[in-house]
Amino acid sequence: MGKLQKRLLDFQKDNKDVYNDLMNILKDKYCWKCPMRSTSSQSRCREIHAGRVLQEAVDEGIIAHLLEADIGIVEVESLINRMLKKKIKRQGGKQREKTIIIKVNGDQNPDLAPNTWLKIRINPKRVHTSDQILVSGKPLENPLLGSYALVAGFPFKIAHVKNTFHQDNFWYVEVENETTLPLESVFGVLIKVCEDD
Repeated sequence: MGKLQKRLLDFQKDNKDVYNDLMNILKDKYCWKCPMRSTSSQSRCREIHAGRVLQEAVDEGIIAHLLEADIGIVEVESLINRMLKKKIKRQGGKQREKTIIIKVNGDQNPDLAPNTWLKIRINPKRVHTSDQILVSGKPLENPLLGSYALVAGFPFKIAHVKNTFHQDNFWYVEVENETTLPLESVFGVLIKVCEDD
C-alpha cells in the first residue's frame, strides 16, 4: 500500500470517528429538545446534519490551507470549482455547454419582472467582451459551480463582461467595478430575456 493510500485510509477512519462523535453530541445535547425527535429515525435529520457539518469542516480546512499558502482568493475559488467539477465528473455528471430556458423566481433577481423567462447558455467554455453574464448577487461562503447555483435558485445579478484572460491554467472574467471571477463561477451567458404576456 502506498503512502498516499495509507494516509487516506487513516483519514477515513478519523472521519468515521468524528462523525460518530458528532452524532452522539447531537443526540445528547440537541436532539432531545427537538420537536421532531419522535420521527428522527425516519427523517435521519441527525445523520444528515452530522454529515453536512463534517463536509463543511473539511471544505473549510482545504480553503484555509490554500489561503495560508499565499494563493489569492480568486484562484482559490478557481481551485475549489475545479475540484467540484472533477467530483461531478467522477460521479458520471456531464458539464457540457448547452442552452436552457428557465423561469426566474421573483427573489432570484429583483431587477427582473415576475414570470420572466431567460434563455441562457450554461457551462460556457468561453465568454466574450460585452457578453451579459449571470453571476452571484452576493459573495458565497463556499464557491459553487455557476450553472448548478442557477438551477438551484440562488440569487444572481446580470453583469457585463469587460475582459477575459487566462492565468495559471484558469480562465477569468473581469466585470464592472474591476471584479474578477473564475469562468466556472459564471452562472451562465444571457442570450435573451422574455416576459409572460
